[in-house]
Amino acid sequence: MGKAITISKDYGCGSIELANTLAKDLGYEYLDKGIVVQLAKKMRTSKGEISSFEDGTSISMFRFVSKYMTESLVRKILAEDKGYVDDTSYLAGLKGLMGDLADKGNVIIVGRGGQCVLKGRPDVVHVRLIAPMEYKKERLAKKKDCTIEEAGNIIKRKEGESRRYIERLFGLYWNDPTLYHMTINLSLVREETAIDMIKGLL
Repeated sequence: MGKAITISKDYGCGSIELANTLAKDLGYEYLDKGIVVQLAKKMRTSKGEISSFEDGTSISMFRFVSKYMTESLVRKILAEDKGYVDDTSYLAGLKGLMGDLADKGNVIIVGRGGQCVLKGRPDVVHVRLIAPMEYKKERLAKKKDCTIEEAGNIIKRKEGESRRYIERLFGLYWNDPTLYHMTINLSLVREETAIDMIKGLL
């Protein structure tokens, strides 16, 4: 069984693409908020039936996540982070899901405070992916076909939401270097090299 990997990220630095490539390279399963949101929407419209969900995502991962989904959680996840940060049932579900994923191994968890939930586990590697603001703005502007200023506003909003999520739910600061085995600046390190660096921790 391989170790689990958590990835904390600056918004727009290229972390999602790297994480997906790393998962395919290792043969690991991949989980991020987007997958949980998609599952939540699917559950809301089809009473939790996910066998027909065909978007290239692992069906086994959907079944795994669905174990922790309740109608209350679905509503909160679909609310895009509004209100549930003080919900003990949300935190319990998150800890249960990530704990089981770490026990299972061979998985990459992007975001959702994995570095906090699974802090101190010897079978989990925590990585932070960053880049300077100008690099992120230029990259995001090209990706979303928007202006540099618009990209900057998106980044500030998204990173503010993530920062508040970690601080309010866990009482920790996401840029605390002691939470991570490694921090990689993707403006200075090529994706292939970054992947090799992460694999070196396994």
